[in-house]
Amino acid sequence: MKGLFLYGLNCQPWIWDEIKKDLTEFEIDYVEYPREITRQCKSVADLSKWVYETYLFDNQKYDFILGHSMGGIIALYLSSLPDVHFDKTIIVEAFLKPVEPFYRNLMTDANIVALGEKVFAMLKEEDGGYTNELKTSLKENYDYSEYLTSDTNIYVIYGDRGNPEYQNLLCDLNLKNEQLGKINISFINNSCHLPMLENPNDLATRIKSILS
Repeated sequence: MKGLFLYGLNCQPWIWDEIKKDLTEFEIDYVEYPREITRQCKSVADLSKWVYETYLFDNQKYDFILGHSMGGIIALYLSSLPDVHFDKTIIVEAFLKPVEPFYRNLMTDANIVALGEKVFAMLKEEDGGYTNELKTSLKENYDYSEYLTSDTNIYVIYGDRGNPEYQNLLCDLNLKNEQLGKINISFINNSCHLPMLENPNDLATRIKSILS
């Protein structure tokens, strides 16, 4: 199976390093957004068009696509295009509408201690590489649920924030029942917005389960 991986805003390709070694049975292209592109894009659709033209325009076949955060919205956008088809679309920690405070955190306290220095350095380094318009489109008054229009099997993975018994795991996503019915949601233990770093083994296992 061949797949396409897309990272999120202010991230770098190394965030996939820990799960790569557990996904060697798949042929995966790990996308890296050029600075000359991200410094021009003012919306997720703009960056999605670059991914389409670079990886999909010549009918290159991908069986699945996986995106983290902004990359998840890009994956969903591409899946909604009439001339693109993936057997499975997987989005990790991508929010279709503004969520409640429960989900508005980067890492658990323990993971901040273990990973924070490297992660915060990455975020700072990348911050100037994106337009303010693109950043705003992912933070305020957005609704990407309109991309839930394809016949692709859509799988959504979130971190459980170390609180798997929280009663409003689904409610706090602020999606309608109709929208929830179009996606398959699961949760990764003891992680927040960066499960590929916070709990890479469980995330890789979940991905392999979805693709099996």
